Amino acid sequence: MKKLLISIAALGVVALAGSLWWLHDSLDAQVADAIRRYGPEITGVPISLSKATINPLDGKAALYGLVVGNPDGFKTNQALSLDEISMTLDIRSLTTDVIRIKELTLLKPAITYEYAAGGSNLDVLQRNIERAIGHHKQKAQPSESGKKLIIEHLYVKSARAHVSAELLNGDAVSVPIPDVHLQDIGRKSDGVTAGEVTKQILGSIVQQVSTAMTAAGIHTATNTIQKAVDSATQAIKGLFK
Repeated sequence: MKKLLISIAALGVVALAGSLWWLHDSLDAQVADAIRRYGPEITGVPISLSKATINPLDGKAALYGLVVGNPDGFKTNQALSLDEISMTLDIRSLTTDVIRIKELTLLKPAITYEYAAGGSNLDVLQRNIERAIGHHKQKAQPSESGKKLIIEHLYVKSARAHVSAELLNGDAVSVPIPDVHLQDIGRKSDGVTAGEVTKQILGSIVQQVSTAMTAAGIHTATNTIQKAVDSATQAIKGLFK
């Protein structure tokens, strides 16, 4: 169960990757429509968003009520939800090779890992996203891969991980994840890629989820859950290659 909870926490980083994509491509009044339109094309699952607020003059933006649904065949309601993703950035850096994000906050992310016969909801999402990213890379110009990021402050607040399997019939075991605060991501190397950012965040979240799991006293109880552990670990590793 420990390995499973560690792996599930890593999915929270997907929210960061999504917000970085939003920063590069959708910093305007149409961000909500763009996410609702293109999000399902990328993930292959329903995506809903309550609203988005964008203020380009002071470099602030936020998404509210983001929900990523589950693929067909799974019983839990969703794979990922976030109450709020907020960002403050240095507008002047948008025209440079290194984009500076002053503060990025993920508020109340809830990550659900559900194992069913033949795989998990995250396995399916991973395959869908990989296909979409592969298609995008084929069309991208060489200059588009050169952008790097520096994040002065990253906060993950009030997160929870949920674990489910067929034997739970849509119910889930839930555990809170301690808050995370990372500073100066990419500063020493004069910027890092979005993929490198996710790896750094993962390292910190692993430690926090381990603490949460120990405090909650959660242990592996069945072979089905143990199988879910192995599958989830591989799925999360694949997301951040």
